[in-house]
Amino acid sequence: MVRHESEIESVEVKGEGISGVRKQILVGPNDGWQGYMRVFALEVGGNTPAHRHPWWHVNYVLEGEGTVFIDGVGHVVKAGSVAHIEGGKLHQFVNTGAVPLKFICLVPPEGDHY
Repeated sequence: MVRHESEIESVEVKGEGISGVRKQILVGPNDGWQGYMRVFALEVGGNTPAHRHPWWHVNYVLEGEGTVFIDGVGHVVKAGSVAHIEGGKLHQFVNTGAVPLKFICLVPPEGDHY
């Protein structure tokens, strides 16, 4: 399988504590991979909810600037930043920049709940 991200549907993520978030599933179980490779885009001022779950995830920032909060500690991120969030940790992404914050998020099979 080879495709371009422009060929993959972007869906609005809705729910309590979510503002201005879109998601694309680049690769997942439907493509023969056991986990999920997703791209999230947070509009200016957008954020994911503060939440926790038992699985890990790894994030790589493609563009923009923001803060990722992990167990109440804020970490500034920008293009090129990598964040590994262990299962069970309270976490949230907030776009603090002037352009969309876009990042790749890898999770195990049970991890695509948004």
